[in-house]
Amino acid sequence: MSARRDRSPLLVPIWLERLSSWAKGLLLIGALLGVMLWIALKLRVALVPLLLALIVAAALRPIARGLEERRVPRPLAAAIPIVSVGAVFALAGWFVYWRTRSTLEGDEVTKEKIRTRVDEWLMGEPFDLSRRQIDGAEESLRSWVSTGVGSLGVEQATLAVQLLGGAVLTLVLTFFLVKDGPSMWNAVVARVNPVRAEAVKRSGEAVTDTVSAYLRSVVLTGIADALLIGVGLWVLGVPLVVPLMILTAIAGLFPLVGAIVAGGAATLVALITVGPSAAVWVIVITIVVQQIEGNVMQPLIVAKQVSIHPVIVLVALTAGGTVAGLAGAFLAVPVVAAVIAAVRAFSSELEIESGTPADAMADSG
Repeated sequence: MSARRDRSPLLVPIWLERLSSWAKGLLLIGALLGVMLWIALKLRVALVPLLLALIVAAALRPIARGLEERRVPRPLAAAIPIVSVGAVFALAGWFVYWRTRSTLEGDEVTKEKIRTRVDEWLMGEPFDLSRRQIDGAEESLRSWVSTGVGSLGVEQATLAVQLLGGAVLTLVLTFFLVKDGPSMWNAVVARVNPVRAEAVKRSGEAVTDTVSAYLRSVVLTGIADALLIGVGLWVLGVPLVVPLMILTAIAGLFPLVGAIVAGGAATLVALITVGPSAAVWVIVITIVVQQIEGNVMQPLIVAKQVSIHPVIVLVALTAGGTVAGLAGAFLAVPVVAAVIAAVRAFSSELEIESGTPADAMADSG
């Protein structure tokens, strides 16, 4: 009877039973990830500043540690690198503003010459607009801008307050993480089971090293973009090369939107100072550089710095930008890299503590 029952066609095949078991596990994991993602999106007002602070603090902590070793008080040692970075950004912004203003107020670039050049460009090929059409378009643009500014309501004001509050929260969190980050992590490790305490500690160190390396790679990529675009602008004879290079390097810290803003600024400067042909070439150069940066430099540099495959970098950037916009695109790669580094460090530490298969084979031999 049992043999006949085993050969019954109503029994589920073993491969289908195993596939069903795997499917149940994958569905459970997917549901948990979905819930975590939903919670993260709901708490993004606090989560995004925390993640940004963790990345910046990981990069600035070695400087603070070096100052502490030279007997600088811990709060001052934490404040010095933060203030220094802020001063660099402030000086860069001031230089860009001063150089741009002095150039636009010079004899070579005046408001009348800019207006004349734009009018000639619009009235020539391929637009062939008349003076009446240009004046009408200008009036419509002014009306649209004034209407848009006047229609700013509670939602826009709330967004501005959230952005300002997020910036202040990020700054405060960065200071405390640079100042007390190691002691806070040691307090967490002290509450972990002693069997896994060392593995957890190594995982935290791996996460810190990884996000710090990611930030360095982003800075290197922005500098490379600035140099390439700067050479192109110099060849075309576009003024304000150094300010535009600084703007491009800073914009590299903000994926997607930064590239559009920097490229648009360079194109506008080329249009009003040199001409339409130079503006078209600037657009071409910007697109080529961005393609090289997005598909070659960033995957290779980031993957080398954080030890993950370029495919994972590209997928993380795309998925993060789709799910959470600019913040998601900026945070996706370091978060994925940090998770991978933590898992690797945790598993390798456990293997060392328990003895790897290679060690066991060596001992038996």
